[in-house]
Formats: sequence, C-alpha cells, structure tokens
Amino acid sequence: MTSTIRHRLLALAFVLAAASMGFGAVPAMAQKQGGTLTVGLELDIAGFDPLKVGVYDTSADIAASLILEQLTRLGDDGKAKPSLALSWSPSEDYKVWTFKLRPDVKFSDGTPFNAQAVAWNFARQKDPKNNCRCAFYIANTQSVEAKDDLTVVYTLKDPAVDLPALLTRPDQNSTIHSPTAMQAKGDDYNRNPVGTGPFVVKSWTAGDRMVVERNPNYWNKGKPNLDRVVLRPLPDAQSRFASLVAGETDVVWADEYEADNIARARKNPALKVVDYVGSGAGVAAINTKVPPLDDVRVRQALVMAIDRAKYSQVLTNGLARPATNPYGEGSWVKCKDDGALPSDPKKAAELIKEYGKPVQFKMLFTATPRGRANAQVLQQFWKQIGVDMEIEQVDQATFPPRAFQRKFDIIGWRIVDFPDPDVQMFANFYSKSPINLANYSNPELDSLLERARVTPDQAQRTEAYCAISRLLNKEATWMWFFQNTYYAMTKTKVKGIPKLFGGVIDVSDAWLE
Repeated sequence: MTSTIRHRLLALAFVLAAASMGFGAVPAMAQKQGGTLTVGLELDIAGFDPLKVGVYDTSADIAASLILEQLTRLGDDGKAKPSLALSWSPSEDYKVWTFKLRPDVKFSDGTPFNAQAVAWNFARQKDPKNNCRCAFYIANTQSVEAKDDLTVVYTLKDPAVDLPALLTRPDQNSTIHSPTAMQAKGDDYNRNPVGTGPFVVKSWTAGDRMVVERNPNYWNKGKPNLDRVVLRPLPDAQSRFASLVAGETDVVWADEYEADNIARARKNPALKVVDYVGSGAGVAAINTKVPPLDDVRVRQALVMAIDRAKYSQVLTNGLARPATNPYGEGSWVKCKDDGALPSDPKKAAELIKEYGKPVQFKMLFTATPRGRANAQVLQQFWKQIGVDMEIEQVDQATFPPRAFQRKFDIIGWRIVDFPDPDVQMFANFYSKSPINLANYSNPELDSLLERARVTPDQAQRTEAYCAISRLLNKEATWMWFFQNTYYAMTKTKVKGIPKLFGGVIDVSDAWLE
C-alpha cells in the first residue's frame, strides 16, 4: 500500500460537514476557574461572516462555539436545551415555531440581543442580493419575524417536528451575530466577530493562532471557567499529536485515520482519548439513470462486493465502524431490521454474470491522497467480481457542482451527524429534492419520508425510517461505508468537554484540573 494509507489519510471526499453545539452535562465535580487552554485544530479558520465563507468547517464551528451562540444548544442526551431561547412551541402542523428569548442578554459590543437581531441575521443570509451559499441550508425557512423584543417566529415551507434541535449547530446559519457590528465593520467583520458567547476575540494571526479571552459581561454569570483559549491550526496530524505530547497543546482534533496516534494516546497515562459515534455515515450515491447502474442487480453486486471490516482494517487499523444504514449508532433511529445486504462477493459475481454485459463506470473522488487510497481499495473489491471502476479525481471546489448537476456515475458523500434525520433524509432521498443525487424516484419512499417528517411520535417515526432503510438497501441506490466517529486527544487535566457532536470540540465550559 502507499505511504498515504500508512499515514491513515482521509476517506472518500464527503462534501458536507457539520457539527452540533452542546454545553453538555458533566459529572458533578469542582469546576476550577482560570487558566489557558490551547487547542490544535485540523485547519485554519477562514472567518465568521456567512456571506464571506458560505459554510463553516469544523475548525470554524469549534471557534464559533466559544464566541457565538444559537437559540438552542444540544444536550448530551441529543435533545435541544435552552440557550438564547428559553422556550419554544410549534403550530399544529409544525410549520410555525414560536421562540421566547432570554432577557437581558447583550452582544459583547454592548448592543442588545433581541428578536430583531435574530430576524436580521436570517434576512441577511436569505437576501438573494447577497448571493450567500449559506442560503441553501435555510431554504425551508420562509421567514423569521420579531413579534416583540423577546418573541421570534419561524415560518417554514415544510414541517419540521424538531426544529429546535436543528438550530443547535454552531454554524453559519444558526449562530447569532451583532447586527450593529456587522454593519459597522463591513468586510472587516469576517475576522472580527461579535456574539453573545462566553469569550471574545483578543487577537488573531492567520495561519498561527486565534486567542479568545473571557467575556466579562457574559449573561451566564460565573462562566466561563477558563480565562483564555488559544486555537492553533496544525494541519499535519503528526505535528498535532507531537504538540500534545510536548505540552504545546492541551487538546487536539483527530479522526480514525490517525489510528496509530490514537492508540499511542490511549497507552499514555498523561493523555486521554475522547470519542463519539455520531449519527449519519460516510456514503456514496449511485446515479440510477446511468447504465449499467440503472440495473438493480449491478447496484446490489457493488454493495455486496465490499467487505467493510477489511476496508476499515486497510485504511484505519480497524478503527472505522462499518455502516449498514444512513442513521448510525448515534441516532435515535434504531432498526431491528435495516435490510442491509450482506458482504457476499460470490453472490455479487453471480449478479454481474446474470446481468450479462460488461460493467464499467467511473467513481468520483477528491484529488487528495486519502481520496486515492479509498479509490484503490474499492477498485480492488469490484475488480474481484468482474467490474471495472475507473478512478476520477477532482479538486474540492469542483466536487459539489458535479454532484448537484448529476455529472457522475458514483460519487462519495456524507450524511452528517445531526440531531434529527429529517432534513438530510428528505434532501437526499425525496424524489423531487434538488439534491436527490441518486436520481431515484419511488412513490412508496416519498410517502414514508412525508410521514416521518410530520409525525411527532418518535416510535412511529422510527418505524417509517427503518422502512426507508429497508427500501434503500433493497434498491441499492446508495452505499453506506462507515459511521461518523469523532475523536479528540487531550491532557488528562482537561475536564468538561461534552460529546463531540459533528466533530466539534466544544471547550466553552471546560476547565483545567
């Protein structure tokens, strides 16, 4: 295998990234005040103005969880908890949600947080004149209106039975910025964010570090515990781990492709590993309108040819957890029968023989060492059943347009860790969705998706989602590879880090023992 595999480089190019904010419950113990915590990030932070950056990556989410806040936060139980909103209630059809806001909260520039600020943030992102890529992710929200200073109303195109949970992510859409600061700073706001969070930006040197310090006027009195957090971009995994061992950082981001370092950290008494198996999975969409992939036998054969345990062993020393459905262990959707096709290369070869024609296609990956490593493994699995897969690699910027324009045979994707499955399930699998990448239409599937999004009872929703999984697996319109699993390595003195929802290391309520 190549050196890229030995270094556990990243899997298929999964475009969407996401994360969920949660202060999270921690065990009852004395939370010490003071000190500086240094975090090693995977990437540098591009900025915070949604109009400038379009979408926050994980590094930006981690920083945003310190400076900015949302109406709701995600508890360790995976449910929405009060943050800037104290309570909420839906209309009978779940198309209108009313939020009551926390009083006496100010942005760090001294201006008031209120319903008008929430509505202004939404309108700015939604305004067609601003041409914000971020608008795609709030397409279902028709309007956000301030009824009074402490009441804000969300009106939706389609129902959302758990909208409060969907607003918990510290991302480009849900975080609330100071309208005054945004207007006053103009283009400079991108690197000078102003929120209601527990920390404020003290200094920021691109490519080196961002330093945030305690917000002296934070609404949650007695918080935060830390005096200061330093965020350092360290793109090289070996350098990140070395910085932790050397004491230059206290917490570093990691993933399963750093299996060797994770194993070393677990053996080091001065370190600990924080991991979280989220919802969603690394997946691939199969364009069902393109021969030979328009034949269900071919699609089933491709799925059955893959041995996920071997796949995981080759790339991650067995750390990556195989996925058999789009939900994952971190989801509240638990299926006794998800209809998963077995790994059976012999049966797969028989299906290809039954098809009776040569099976050739291209699969799209990003032009990265990790993309190449994954491509080579899949290519070998399919070669063994008589299938010829050509590897096509493109840069990251080209990937989304190719996906949305359906200019692919098979493409890697990601169903991100999210507190409720509806948004992504409807977007990815509903026949009329603009991002139904598989080009697959089925009235039964549409009916199940419609039922799941308007049914408040979780048990009934689970039944619908498990039926969806069985149908998708039977038709093999998508492939599920590995569950979303997130890692952080820390010094043992670091306490108070909640679940790593979406890979976000939220240290806003952390402390040093």
